[in-house]
Amino acid sequence: MKTFIVLVLASLSGAVAETLFSRGMRSFGAMDWSSPSRWADLLLVVARNPHVLVGVFFAAGFFFLYLAALSSADLSYAMPVTALSLLFAAFLARAFLGEQISWIRWLGTLLIVTGIVLVVLEGRQRTTGAETVPEPRPAGRGAEEGR
Repeated sequence: MKTFIVLVLASLSGAVAETLFSRGMRSFGAMDWSSPSRWADLLLVVARNPHVLVGVFFAAGFFFLYLAALSSADLSYAMPVTALSLLFAAFLARAFLGEQISWIRWLGTLLIVTGIVLVVLEGRQRTTGAETVPEPRPAGRGAEEGR
């Protein structure tokens, strides 16, 4: 249960980061990839925009919480649970960015959440005996002699 809570916090942190990135980059406008001078402008906006900078802090929070969860859970459990960030991002986009989210997007988000529920309902976060990754056996001649 502790790992699940860490993953939910990681997902929320990731969604907050993405919301802040979106908010900060809206001040930049659409990117024109054919103009090299716009690339420099992009770097300056990223480095100076407080929304983007705080978003980086939340993205780092996601990263470290996710790593902590991976120390005690299988990747095949942890990765789907972090998809909760899609649900959190939809609510944050609606509440703080004023985005109008269609029923099709909500339905897609609901389908993703249904998949997450299936993963969590299994109840197993770590495969038995998966504490270490087995060392690869040497290939080639003589590999069979070690058996």
